[in-house]
Amino acid sequence: MEALLLADELKTVLADALDLRDRAVAMDVSTPLLGAVPELDSIGVLNLIAALEAHFGIEISDDEITAANFESLGTLANFVERSLAALAA
Repeated sequence: MEALLLADELKTVLADALDLRDRAVAMDVSTPLLGAVPELDSIGVLNLIAALEAHFGIEISDDEITAANFESLGTLANFVERSLAALAA
């Protein structure tokens, strides 16, 4: 999946899962998430994981739930892209 399309899809998933409304529109791949988006607390992470799994058809294991994967929109996009590639393999 093209990186920009994936980032746009992720913004929609983030907005819905975390109820960010219009704030997600201004995000780009360098936008920090973890520690910068108040809604992305422990419950928010769980909601986001469930939304990612449902939207993209991926399964996120406990050992993949790391700060590095959720640090920014770009790192989250990279993580989802790797997960999608693993599904296709």
